[in-house]
Amino acid sequence: MEIIRLDNVSYYYKAYNDDGTVGSAVGVEGVTLSIEEGSFVALVGHNGCGKSTLAKLMNGLLIPKSGTVTVNGLNTADRDNIFEIRKNVGMVFQNPDNQMVASIVEEDVAFGPENLGVPQPEIVERVYEALEQVGMAEYAKSSPHRLSGGQKQRIAIAGALAIRPRVLVLDESTAMLDPLGRREVLDVAHKLNVGGMTVVLITHFMEEVLDCDSVVVMDNGHVVRVGTPGEIFEDSSLLGNVGLKAPRTIALAQKLADAGFDVPRDQRDAGKLGGDVCQSLKK
Repeated sequence: MEIIRLDNVSYYYKAYNDDGTVGSAVGVEGVTLSIEEGSFVALVGHNGCGKSTLAKLMNGLLIPKSGTVTVNGLNTADRDNIFEIRKNVGMVFQNPDNQMVASIVEEDVAFGPENLGVPQPEIVERVYEALEQVGMAEYAKSSPHRLSGGQKQRIAIAGALAIRPRVLVLDESTAMLDPLGRREVLDVAHKLNVGGMTVVLITHFMEEVLDCDSVVVMDNGHVVRVGTPGEIFEDSSLLGNVGLKAPRTIALAQKLADAGFDVPRDQRDAGKLGGDVCQSLKK
């Protein structure tokens, strides 16, 4: 069952022409896309291709200029639906510091449900449930600003989880983190997905999409391809056209396979790839 649907959606930003007149720039154009409930979907593409615009359309932060966006059957263009839509779709953005609103972790996580008018006893329950989900319960009384980047982003995710959404959108949420911080955030995202939550991951780190159910490739505001990670990474011409590269291990596996080695073209584990090469040389 689909949880989010976009039908021929376009959104344009105000832009100024060289002569000073007001024009428009494409955010997204003619996008039709369906996201199934319980899936883990990655949106990829070069900077400015429309990924973040698409994310903001998914929870009503932006309203399409044409076409329709529905979340669990609710049209985002109907302002009466926005409250319910934003309860369904939680968002976490790129810079964790910009998402902190309180000086204590538990107060920060409580911000969302407080604004929804959730009764205080239930807020407490939601806060600690969310912190448990992201593995940060022991930091409930800590100051967010004393935490690492990965920990801060996990607190931001907890804040989104406290409103109990059905969809979690991570908009470049790992972009400013070191490899350990990125791993922490991705582990939480996959754990939530295993538990039934729909996850939409916007990223420019191709290694992060390897375990996704599907990958949506964007270019200049358009969706140019939807497929499994294996299908996307096998299409080298597509990746080249949109300025992306396959993860290093897969790219090497493909080159080795093309050179005649008996190795899986979609091998993502460097250690296993080395073993595959050794076995191929013995034959």
